[in-house]
Amino acid sequence: MNNLKKEEIKSLVIELQKGNQKAFKSLFDIFHMKLYHYILQFVKSFQVAEDLTQEIFLKVWMKRSQLNDNKDFSSFLFVMTRNLVYDHLRKSKSKRGFIKKYFEFKERQLSYSTDDEVQLNEYERYLNKIIEKLPKQKQKIYIMSRKEGKNNQEIAQILGITPKSVKNSLWETLKIIKEQLKPIIYNN
Repeated sequence: MNNLKKEEIKSLVIELQKGNQKAFKSLFDIFHMKLYHYILQFVKSFQVAEDLTQEIFLKVWMKRSQLNDNKDFSSFLFVMTRNLVYDHLRKSKSKRGFIKKYFEFKERQLSYSTDDEVQLNEYERYLNKIIEKLPKQKQKIYIMSRKEGKNNQEIAQILGITPKSVKNSLWETLKIIKEQLKPIIYNN
């Protein structure tokens, strides 16, 4: 990350400490997909990755007054994420699966290097290509849900459809994304 971006993030963290929701949303927009793809590498489940990503941002919001604006926020997020993923894997039901994932995790533990950022950006570009190929309605629903953080009810009201239609569309979209990303994620 270049110095300008670091300074911008630092000022957003300062505003977040004051409870500024726009600063939180900006930080969410900057880091959401990177954290999501990072987590997905370990948990191999789109839903679990999304849930854990949301949990990270919930923790950031809850602990916003304790954030240290003099420390690198990106590093802080990835350490928090690493710990959350470790806890999730530790609690997983399959002991054998846990041990295997634990050692994979230890091998891949990131200090968030340039290579990792390149890989995450590649995942994000690939995901965006998949989204661009979706029908316009599915694109709108996915973007409103995953990138704008709107719930099914809000999306339904905006688009003039039922929440059930939104839910079904998201389910179908996530299924398409999962199928198309599976070869890329499991080959890395």
